[in-house]
Amino acid sequence: MGGYNGGKMVSSVEIYDPRLNAWRMGDPMSSPRGYAAAVNLNGSVYLVGGLQSNVQILDTVEVYSASSGWSTLGFSSLGKRTFASAVVM
Repeated sequence: MGGYNGGKMVSSVEIYDPRLNAWRMGDPMSSPRGYAAAVNLNGSVYLVGGLQSNVQILDTVEVYSASSGWSTLGFSSLGKRTFASAVVM
């Protein structure tokens, strides 16, 4: 999800299907970001923080669900984060 393409942060999403041993493109995120934390919870993927440009660190949280695609939640993370990890407990 996202990342740096050598020139800028991107919003693209690539999905690997191990049954087909193949990659496919998914719905792009709402905004470009790299180095964000991601976690899967109850069938949704949450993406927290990240780096949107060389100087802009994000505190936004985006969520992806198969039924509605990507959306930005109405709350922020506890602070701006990049190069972070996330885990469900």
